Amino acid sequence: MGEVLFTTNDVAGILRVDKSTVKRWTDEGKLKCFRTPGGHRKFHADDVYAFMNEHEYDAHSIQTLPKMMSDEMIIHSIVHRREFNVLHSVCFSAAIKGRKDEVNALFRETLSAGASLTELFDHVLRPTTRKLEHLVTLEKLTVSEFHLAVNVLTSAVILLQQPPKQEQRNKRTVVCVSLGDKAEEAELAALNVLLEQNGYTVMNLGSGVTTPAVTQFLTRTKPYAVIVYSSFPSSANETAQVIDYIAESARANGTRCMTAGCAPTHHLSSTVEPLAHCSTFAEAASMHFELIAR
Repeated sequence: MGEVLFTTNDVAGILRVDKSTVKRWTDEGKLKCFRTPGGHRKFHADDVYAFMNEHEYDAHSIQTLPKMMSDEMIIHSIVHRREFNVLHSVCFSAAIKGRKDEVNALFRETLSAGASLTELFDHVLRPTTRKLEHLVTLEKLTVSEFHLAVNVLTSAVILLQQPPKQEQRNKRTVVCVSLGDKAEEAELAALNVLLEQNGYTVMNLGSGVTTPAVTQFLTRTKPYAVIVYSSFPSSANETAQVIDYIAESARANGTRCMTAGCAPTHHLSSTVEPLAHCSTFAEAASMHFELIAR
């Protein structure tokens, strides 16, 4: 199979509408399609998922592509064309339904198809967690479904961990802590996987740890570096204050400090030197801590 194509019947089933509605949407230009020489409508999977994302389709109506998880040729085709939006939509659908095996298989097959870990995390995992956070905020996803999905994603990421080769170990310890809530656990786990792959020993404090507890831990353990992760801040100013506090403690203990995630860091006070920031997993993977002399 060269690429993922849907018929009008397929799209009607996925979106749970009548075929006439699908045809009307295409006639109105709301949903992209093309016609075969015989005049039949065909739909690219990425166009269907783009339509669903644009119109904030209810999570319960999203259907996982039949056999998507076992069809390696489809995955290879999607990865080759870098149409990761299709994969993150499939990932989202499986995660909210608690289909752990399907998410695990999707991650494995995406990597075996040639995608890198950073591409998987930046273009499949992160968009999925963003959509989860957005829908639960809009109350289009229940809190239970949200927690189930995050747990499924986190466990799938952890399964990707592989011990570094002996020559890759650098005997440096990095502390990771999240300023957010449950939604960041999967992304923090992904950051841990990348760090361990680069030979670091990671101490993951997770989310929900108080700022004083973090600074006490840094004072006691004196790690090589600390990474403060934040992608869903409740308050930019509050986030900046917390990062300032942790950065001051890190500097006092000779610990390098950096930030990661999508949360803005430009609000940091002038009392702390500018911190290195990684907004993507690709940036985090290429960051060399020895160059961060803070």
